[in-house]
Amino acid sequence: MARRRAPQPMGLLGLLTRLSDEIRARQPEFRQDTLGTGFLKKLYMTKQQRLRILRWLSYSLSCLAALLIQDNILSRLPIMGACIDLPAAVILLITVIEGTESGSIFVLLASTLYYFTGSAPGPYVVALMTVFGIGATLFRQAYWHRSRGAILLCACCALMLYEIGTFGGAIFMKLTRWDRIGRFLLSGIYGCALMIPLYPLMHKFGSIGGHTWKE
Repeated sequence: MARRRAPQPMGLLGLLTRLSDEIRARQPEFRQDTLGTGFLKKLYMTKQQRLRILRWLSYSLSCLAALLIQDNILSRLPIMGACIDLPAAVILLITVIEGTESGSIFVLLASTLYYFTGSAPGPYVVALMTVFGIGATLFRQAYWHRSRGAILLCACCALMLYEIGTFGGAIFMKLTRWDRIGRFLLSGIYGCALMIPLYPLMHKFGSIGGHTWKE
């Protein structure tokens, strides 16, 4: 009867190989996608975050385009002695579209930048746009359902109040006369008329990434 050979002692290399195989077998098969390392990892964004950045970038470019058109074209083409205040119309329209949660921050930042561009009549435009923009948005959300007509009506009211407030500020600073109030009212009416064709574009930008407002 043949004798069985005793198992040979495992060397150090064999022991390490066995441990490596056991560790590899215990690892889960599913692995998460790598997010990158260093700076790329810090910049990782979801699809929803990228869409919202695109949304606010579209709003910003719209305001910039309104400023350029205002300074280079509309300011040189007065109608019945009044010029269209396109930047104010765009800012207030976006504010009412976005609602109080995002619109209040937007109107404050946008009106401040509008003043520092040098196109605004004075520093008081920051307070006027912010107060009337947020006020119109609060009124719309409190009493009317969200609709195209409600948004346009509230944005137009905010613009008209803004123009009246601008006239009052100019009177206080002695930059105009009382008999020129008609020009300020005409400027508001022109801006309200422009909001009608601007609304579909601004609403399209506001739908990028989904709506953040809740009512």
